[in-house]
Formats: sequence, structure tokens, C-alpha cells
Amino acid sequence: MCKSILSDCLSFLTRLVSYCYWNSKGVRITLSCSVSMRAKIQKGCVFTGTTSISDQAVIGKYTYGHNLNIHHAVLGDYCSLAPNVCIGLDEHPLDQKSTHPHFYTPLVQKNAIIGHHVWIGAQAVVAAGKIVGDHAVVAAGAVVVKDVPAHFLVGGVPAKTIRNLLQ
Repeated sequence: MCKSILSDCLSFLTRLVSYCYWNSKGVRITLSCSVSMRAKIQKGCVFTGTTSISDQAVIGKYTYGHNLNIHHAVLGDYCSLAPNVCIGLDEHPLDQKSTHPHFYTPLVQKNAIIGHHVWIGAQAVVAAGKIVGDHAVVAAGAVVVKDVPAHFLVGGVPAKTIRNLLQ
């Protein structure tokens, strides 16, 4: 019981330090967020809720979202991320005796790359190593497992092209 209380206190202090660090740099996060101080996040971004951003993330200016999970990812400027979006999460090998990390050598994870001015709908997932082009839109609930060209709207599981936004 003492270990769990101590762990909770340490977790709170870590979040408090992260909160102060990012807010002093012009990145607005709420205290409930878990944002690595080793991530590269530009000024003007806003993250709320239980957003989790790892040290591998690179995020451009004025990107915002709520309850996000961003891991192996590079995001451009002015991205709009709806609630519960997941980008660049760890992948597991399917050719091993188990998908549990205890049973395989860690994989080299590729970054998901999100262009500038991209809108990603609620509960969408962008797999590691995939590219979403500038001004693209990913519909709510979509699972992106192939690259998305610039100015295209995609949706579905797996995500498929719905239309070109320039036509």
C-alpha cells in the first residue's frame, strides 16, 4: 500500500513539473496530461484531458487536441486532433511465438508523419510509419494503415479514400 501511495505521489510530481515546464514554453497542457519534457513541441499548442505524448514526438506550432495518445510521430503545424486520437503507437511482430514484448527483441519503430493543417476525427488511429499529407482529413473512427495523399478525405476500417478535397 505504501508503494502505491509513493508511486502516485511521484507520478503527480512528474506531471506537475511537466505542466510547469510546457506552460512556461508557451505550450498549454492541463495537469492531467502526461507529456514528456523530451518531446519537441512548438509554441501555441494546446493539449487537454488525459493526453499522453512520448519523448519521440515532434509537434508543430498551434496543433491541439484532447485525450490524445502520440508516440512515434511527427506532426505539422495547425493540426486539429479530435478526442481520443492515437498516432504512431508501438507495433508488435506477428511472426514470433508471442506478441508480448518479453518474447521478442524490441522493434525499430517508424514515425507516423502528419502534414500541416490536417484534421483527424475522433477515435481515429494512424499507424506507425504512415504518412498523412498536408490538408488531409481523416474521418472519425478511421484506421489509417496506408499513406494518405495531401488534400484527401479518408475514412473507414481500414481507411479508404472518400474524395479529393480539391474537386
